[in-house]
Amino acid sequence: MNELAIDPASLAGYLASRGWRNEGTWRGAEVWQGADTRLLVPPQREYPDDDELLAEAVAKLAVLEDRPAEEILLDIAEPMVNTVDVRTQPDTPSGTIPLLSGVKAVDSICELLDTAARTVEEGPRLIFTGRRSGVVQDFLGSVRLGTSKPGSYIFTARVPVASRDVQASLFEEDDTGPFGRQVLVTLDKALRAAQTACTQVIRGTASFDIIEEYVEQGVSADLCEAVSGLAGHGVDRPFSIAVGWARELDSPSGQAIEFSSTMASVLSQAAKQLRDLARVGTATITGVIEDLHYDDVEPPRIKIRGELQTSSSESLARAIWVVLSRRQYESIAPLHYQRATVRVRGRLTSTGKRLEMRPDRTGVEIIS
Repeated sequence: MNELAIDPASLAGYLASRGWRNEGTWRGAEVWQGADTRLLVPPQREYPDDDELLAEAVAKLAVLEDRPAEEILLDIAEPMVNTVDVRTQPDTPSGTIPLLSGVKAVDSICELLDTAARTVEEGPRLIFTGRRSGVVQDFLGSVRLGTSKPGSYIFTARVPVASRDVQASLFEEDDTGPFGRQVLVTLDKALRAAQTACTQVIRGTASFDIIEEYVEQGVSADLCEAVSGLAGHGVDRPFSIAVGWARELDSPSGQAIEFSSTMASVLSQAAKQLRDLARVGTATITGVIEDLHYDDVEPPRIKIRGELQTSSSESLARAIWVVLSRRQYESIAPLHYQRATVRVRGRLTSTGKRLEMRPDRTGVEIIS
């Protein structure tokens, strides 16, 4: 794209979305007022100096926003495109990144979008299995990776709000919005939830199983793995993720989401633990009943926090939901209030949104 391709109406729309005010005209050009700068924008490309005014406006915007003019031109020309900016901080000169870290980052960005898209289509999952659908594949095929930018090393994914065949009816969509929009709203919410979960683990107020409490917000083992992959080949560098919203639609508010190298390590370990436990088979949990769940929709269950022992690993400090029959639940539930120590042996399975244990014939053993 070159400067002569600037559309005055698109530039005006861009300025309005960034908080500039149209304060009338001067010698036939619209006067746009920013925080401390004015720009002249011709209402249409009619006179010989109109292209010069448009180019000058973009050049000033590049300085004010500290961004390349080419990037601003893309945003002006594509009002229905969201962006995902991943600012990595490799231990290399600005504008460069180690090859292995760069490859891992691109793969992780793809996995982030894939996981968010599958969450929109399939609903929240602790662990996603099977192949992605055609809808998700088509969505990923529409995403473009922009030119990398200095400032450490920044990757930009450009995500269309909707596919071209539905752009014309965009504003007739239901309240959930077009698919591309839903994916990024889901991703933004999941990233903020993952950040919150990490903070609790680092502060010592939660263990890795806290991830399961944020599944409804879009957090999954897949998302945790993808996020941790942005911390470099050694999972030891900080980074941030910022979603930029298409200016033609109302946008959620929010700043860039910051992740430290420690947070990345927490997410990596939590994801590995979840995947290992989902395929471990038989295990034993010894601890106290932390929570109860009983309704008419799902089988009753109790949440036991303590030591989880499996045949393939050392004991883990965490909580596990144990599914019981209604008769078992009615006899065991009072122990929750007595803070009694119990032991359950059974099979661990991943059932969509959580890890669950189903007791073997020994049922629930009361230790003390």
